[in-house]
Amino acid sequence: MQMRIGPCAPIRGRWEPPGAAREDVHMSRNLIALAVGVAALAAAPVAATAEDFPSKPIRWIVPFNPGGGTDATARVIAKVIEGQKLLPVPVAIVNVAGAGGSIGARQVKDAPADGYTVLIDHSALLVQGANGMADFGPKNFEAVISLNRQCMTAVVSQNSPYKTYAELMEAAKKDPNKLVWSGNIGSSNHMAVAVMEAATAGASFKKVQGGGDAETYAALKGGFATVGNFGVSGALAYEKDIRTLALLTDKRDPAIPNVPTAKELGYDAQFCNEHNLYAPKGTPADRLKILADAFEKALASDEVKEAYAKQIGATQVLLRGADLDKHIDDDIKRLTPTAMLMVAPK
Repeated sequence: MQMRIGPCAPIRGRWEPPGAAREDVHMSRNLIALAVGVAALAAAPVAATAEDFPSKPIRWIVPFNPGGGTDATARVIAKVIEGQKLLPVPVAIVNVAGAGGSIGARQVKDAPADGYTVLIDHSALLVQGANGMADFGPKNFEAVISLNRQCMTAVVSQNSPYKTYAELMEAAKKDPNKLVWSGNIGSSNHMAVAVMEAATAGASFKKVQGGGDAETYAALKGGFATVGNFGVSGALAYEKDIRTLALLTDKRDPAIPNVPTAKELGYDAQFCNEHNLYAPKGTPADRLKILADAFEKALASDEVKEAYAKQIGATQVLLRGADLDKHIDDDIKRLTPTAMLMVAPK
C-alpha cells in the first residue's frame, strides 16, 4: 500500500500547518522570541548586581613596617570601616616595606585598576618621584582621599649632648657632615632633615640608611646616630628614650604641647607628612567614589579622631577629587626643588 501525501503537509524539512493555523504558529514563534529577548534584558541587571563593587576583600598596602605613623593610621581607619560595616567586605592591611616605601607603592601601581588594591602613602611618594629614586610619583595613581597630616620632629637620644634645636644645628654648621643622621634615604624623614639643613645655611648631616621609625630609634638609642626625624606618633612612641627638640611647623601640636616649633625658635624649617589613599591609575570613578565615601565616614568617627589626637598626633584636612588633585600638584611644585637636592652631592 502506498501512502499519499496531501497538500496539507508539504515536505520542506519541517512540518508546517496549512492556512490560518500556519499564521498562528508563526505568531507564537515571534512571541516566544520576544519573551526570550525580554527575559535576557531583565537578567542583565541581575548579573551586574552580582558583581557590584566591592564583592571581595580589599587589599590595603602599607609600604612601611608596622609600628610607624603610616601603619597606625591605616589600622585605626580599617578597624572603624569593618566595625561600622562601611564596606560590605573586609579591608586587609598588608605591610610591604622596603626602598623608602617604593616597593609597596609599585605593587599598587602595577595592580589591576579595579579598586581591590589600594595604597596609603605619604610625601615619600612625591619625594622619590621628584629626586629620581623612583620612576613614578603621585600622578601615576588615582588620589582617592586625604587621610591625615602629621608634622615631623627633630629628635636625639636622651643621652645626647644636644639639649636644644639651636645647639644641634650650630654643631651641624660648625662641623658639616660629621653628625650622623639615620632614616630612610629618599623618604619623608629624609625630606625633613633636608628642610632643616636648608633653613640653616652651612649645616649638613652625614646621611646613613637606617630605615623606618623602629630602625631610627635603635640607631639613636645605640649611639650609632646623632639625629633622626619622627612624625609626632614616633616621638610619642619612643619618648622615654629620645629627646624631641623641635616640631617642624609653625604651630605647636596638642599631642606634644611642650615641644617648641622650629619656627618659634627662629628657623624656617617646616615639613609635614601628608597621608593619602591611592588606587591604581585608571580605576573607575564610581569605585573611587565608593571607597572615598567609606573612608570619609571612618575619618569622621570619634574613634579615628581620638586616635589622631592622642595616639598618632595627626590632624585631618579632608580633601578628595579635584581639590585633592590640586593640593598634590601644589605640593609637587613646592617640594620638588628641595627633593632634588636630597640626592645631589654636597
